Amino acid sequence: DRDFFFLGLGVEAEGEATKAAKARKRAGLSGGLPGHKWVETSSKAGVVFAYDRQLELGYRELHLTGKELRKLLGRIVHAPPAERPEVQAELDDLINWSNIANDESDFGASLRLGADLFNHDVCFAPQAAQQLSTAYTLLGRAPFAKLAKLHAAKRRGG
Repeated sequence: DRDFFFLGLGVEAEGEATKAAKARKRAGLSGGLPGHKWVETSSKAGVVFAYDRQLELGYRELHLTGKELRKLLGRIVHAPPAERPEVQAELDDLINWSNIANDESDFGASLRLGADLFNHDVCFAPQAAQQLSTAYTLLGRAPFAKLAKLHAAKRRGG
């Protein structure tokens, strides 16, 4: 068998990965796991979380994702110090909406946002750690929450 098992999800051997990833994307699921959903992140790896299709509970699309989110994060990274608070306010608003999604049991929104922040730039490590640790805790994945916090601290050099 050419499958490997990583973090509880089947990971296909190289060469089969692209085909499997495309199949997951088409299905909108993590390898067909019932009650779960897969959404693409900026790294293209995606995140998996519990999702109830009938109740539409577990995920909601935030107003900035994908290319638009990457543009905003790029503007923040490259903004002169005097302009940074204004641009940062847009990200703060997005994080607020993600927290509201958590309050309404749509934990996948903060998991996706956290992954996107984590993968964009080290300067977003604190926000990424907060989003990821909250999402992982609410999803019942406490060890991953701890890892997110520890890794973010290492990325910041602390």
